[in-house]
Amino acid sequence: MRFFCIPYFFEAIMKKKYLLLLLGLFFTTQATFAQRYKSKLTHAKKAINLLTDEDEEEFEEDSIRGFGFGLNLGSYFASKATGNFYNGSGTVNGLIDEGQEIRAYSIDERIGPNSAFINDYQAILSYYNASSYFFPIDAYPLDMRYNPSFLVGLQIKYNFNRYAAVITNINATKLKAVSQFTMQFQGTPQPVNAQGDVRLFAITGTEQRFNINLGYRQGWMMGDYSNIYIQLGGSMLGTQFQKNEVFVAERSYNLFVGGQNPNQQLVNAQPRTDIGFGAYGAMGVEFWLGRYSFDVSFGMSRDRVILYTWDKLVWNKWIQATFAI
Repeated sequence: MRFFCIPYFFEAIMKKKYLLLLLGLFFTTQATFAQRYKSKLTHAKKAINLLTDEDEEEFEEDSIRGFGFGLNLGSYFASKATGNFYNGSGTVNGLIDEGQEIRAYSIDERIGPNSAFINDYQAILSYYNASSYFFPIDAYPLDMRYNPSFLVGLQIKYNFNRYAAVITNINATKLKAVSQFTMQFQGTPQPVNAQGDVRLFAITGTEQRFNINLGYRQGWMMGDYSNIYIQLGGSMLGTQFQKNEVFVAERSYNLFVGGQNPNQQLVNAQPRTDIGFGAYGAMGVEFWLGRYSFDVSFGMSRDRVILYTWDKLVWNKWIQATFAI
């Protein structure tokens, strides 16, 4: 009986070993499969993230493409080369308006002793209690300069992407040229110095300008939200003369006047706009927040400034900040 049980015992043991071997192979295979699946899943996630990043970058670039509009604010620095148009020496020859007989008078012609405007000459003598006055040889200023002026305008922009765009700026500004001229009085109670009663008076010229620039902008990345750029293109400058005045005896006297009888009724020159063409260049820094942008730039333009018979090519400069959507 013992001998018959032994084979069964060994057979049972062999069956257990075979079962354990099968179980070991099964779990080893499952672990290998799990490790391979985990590795494949990791690679798939990396690929998905890479594709997602590329899509997001492409989406961000595409979101900047298209038209945008902005507000320009800044300062305009006009060339002094045209400032002497207003120095009171009679820079424009002939009649400005033949119908009204308007012309540009020099200061001497307008309020001097031989002026056709006798009433104004007598009023100045009475105000300063003088017997006469005249204008020295160096009476007229030679350094008339424009004051820096405020610049305002609109911008239209078409972005091809974050870095490249076509830009149109339409800006306007009001300019004022300021200086002084001299008059020498005779017969006043107290001469200012031993040489005679020589006094300084103000002379001004005012004009308005509008400027239209059309150009191409190319930028380069500085950071995630900023570019540096240059901009080149053509420009059109409109210059509108308004007034040229001197201030004597607490009154202003316009030098561009006319009329059939100027002592009874004066006719002032009507504002006139002349157009000139040129080119410009600018450089600046642009900041982005989604589709919104803000940039600060410095620009120079080679403009043709036309004021009646004056026609000059000059360099004008500006500093401009633009808020765009």
